[in-house]
Amino acid sequence: MANKQNVEENISLRAGFFNKDAFRRKERLLLVLTTGIAGVEYCVDKDSEEGKRFLDSLTPGTDLLLVRDSENTFDKWAIAVYTKSKQQLGFIPRYKNETIARLMDYGKRLVAYVDEPQKELPEEELEMESRTDIEDEDLLIVVYMVE
Repeated sequence: MANKQNVEENISLRAGFFNKDAFRRKERLLLVLTTGIAGVEYCVDKDSEEGKRFLDSLTPGTDLLLVRDSENTFDKWAIAVYTKSKQQLGFIPRYKNETIARLMDYGKRLVAYVDEPQKELPEEELEMESRTDIEDEDLLIVVYMVE
């Protein structure tokens, strides 16, 4: 039988970081969504040196905040994505946000992290990709529901 330390070292989340507290907490993380972020170009100046440094600092496993924006006039299911330092990155894309918004409205706790960069896909898989031009594919996030 493996000892607890060896098991802890082998537990990893999809976002590429190790969750060494998994044995201490009684909650489970259920993967809800992996997505790019919409509107990054409006929230972060990607062409400036400061903006590039900021985006480079968002490494896999970086904690993010999801904020339900029910007063948004363009999308009643809007969910803004922020860093822990309160810098807005953008929004969960409109065509992916309703389920998460309903979970948040129902009182479910959701957490988000920066995901690992997407590996280059083979040509046949590129044709099947469902992402649209509104998502920033350079900055992927994962959203988990805490159970």
